[in-house]
Amino acid sequence: MLTRLCEVAIGELRMSGAVVSLMTPVHATGDQSGTITAASSDGARSVDELEFSLGEGPGRDAFSGSRPVLTPDLEKAFDRWPGYVPAALAAGVRATFAFPMLIGAARFGVVHLHCSRARTLTDHDTATSLMLTELATEIVLDTYAPAGEHTPVDVPLLRPDDRRDEIYQAQGMVMVALGVSLREALARMRAHAFASNQELAAVAADILAGRTHLEPDTDGAP
Repeated sequence: MLTRLCEVAIGELRMSGAVVSLMTPVHATGDQSGTITAASSDGARSVDELEFSLGEGPGRDAFSGSRPVLTPDLEKAFDRWPGYVPAALAAGVRATFAFPMLIGAARFGVVHLHCSRARTLTDHDTATSLMLTELATEIVLDTYAPAGEHTPVDVPLLRPDDRRDEIYQAQGMVMVALGVSLREALARMRAHAFASNQELAAVAADILAGRTHLEPDTDGAP
């Protein structure tokens, strides 16, 4: 799903590459460790690997600063990243746009977009980039959080082997039963999973089997 998101990003935003990297801070050194989870191409992956090799770059700054780092022209950024810039230019990258993946104060990684020419993002491009970053964050939270551990928002999440189709089916059933939106239906399922100390997939399976029925609010409003 993250690879598909990268492919959508380069198509919608006219980029030459897109990468999703999961990162964690290393508090003892102030550095970050991370891994590239998905990329639109091997070339885009190689560009992002430069940051881990050189210890600097826009993606690392976006993560450490918890804010987007927009670089319309890398040729004007030599002073900021003296090692990364020449290597990225040699790889055919001229502009980069890095967006941190955040939930509140918690950081998870970066969506990093590359372009082969100097350019700025329009307001529409920026809004699309932020939307894709939010979607990437949701995918990561729903897929990669370790079983039994809660995210900073206390939501039990999925493991890679969970069946997402069952969750979507159960989500639709809850939507119809309670007369709520799809988003609200999923929120109700997650709340029930947290309250009952279950994984979301297990709650979905119980809903589909008729073992669990989510109730509307006590005031009668769903």
